[in-house]
Amino acid sequence: MKLFIGNKNPPFALDVALDGSVLSFSVRSVMQQEFVGDPSKLHTNGGKFFDQALIAEWRGGFGVFGDPIYQRTLDLETLRQHAEFSDHASFMLYAPVGVMERYGTPSGFFQQTPNLYVATLGSKMDAQAYHASVLQTHPIGHILVPFRSSPFEDWTLGFNVFSPELIKASHNIEVIPAITLALVREETLPVVRFVGGPSLNVVSNGEVSINFKFETPDGEPIEERDAEVYLESTAGYLVARRVRTAGGAGSTSFRPDGMAAGDSAKIKVGFKYFSGTDDLMVNVL
Repeated sequence: MKLFIGNKNPPFALDVALDGSVLSFSVRSVMQQEFVGDPSKLHTNGGKFFDQALIAEWRGGFGVFGDPIYQRTLDLETLRQHAEFSDHASFMLYAPVGVMERYGTPSGFFQQTPNLYVATLGSKMDAQAYHASVLQTHPIGHILVPFRSSPFEDWTLGFNVFSPELIKASHNIEVIPAITLALVREETLPVVRFVGGPSLNVVSNGEVSINFKFETPDGEPIEERDAEVYLESTAGYLVARRVRTAGGAGSTSFRPDGMAAGDSAKIKVGFKYFSGTDDLMVNVL
């Protein structure tokens, strides 16, 4: 399984392992090497050195303390029973460390694993704004599920860790540096694209077929997965607004009911909790 890391957090050590479908991770405090030494001596910048005896191991230029700040074990397969399990999902992981840490937060808060796109569906907030203004804390990581039918081996992990050298991962996890986890979500999760766009024409008393298919964000077709696709229109009538794909593709029909020549309707397509992955303009002739 791939694990992407962004470096937005202050430094801490992360141990992460995957045993079958069971994901476990723990977080430990670190101290920069230049501040570790003989605790009876003063550092040139003031204050005494941190006691080297408290350091359990070294990772790059950081000394790692022995006791975990936080640890969690989660069976990924149990997410399939999660009330918010869906196609194009991002399940968030929280821990009492990192950016905007919430001191005094009940431990139960960090045991939740909500789907980001369910939480932000109504407000249309991006992840940064939602966590900064609503939760007032930021996740340590996420679990990305491309489709409900995807085996967990096709899922993707992401953690906000200061540097790759601070991570220890089991042999079946590939650690890949990334700019941000937001970018990982954008470049990893599938999208729905219209076929034959970006615009179509229809006569005022006619009907036009609306076709769409699954793709990777870089445009590669996805034919081995199927899911329900959700559509909405600003005007006119969609014969079906929820369509199950076959071979990664699907279609519905649009009628310009109530529209006149020269009018246009915008049709959006996407997933249940992540709408608008593509737009299509239909012009009435």
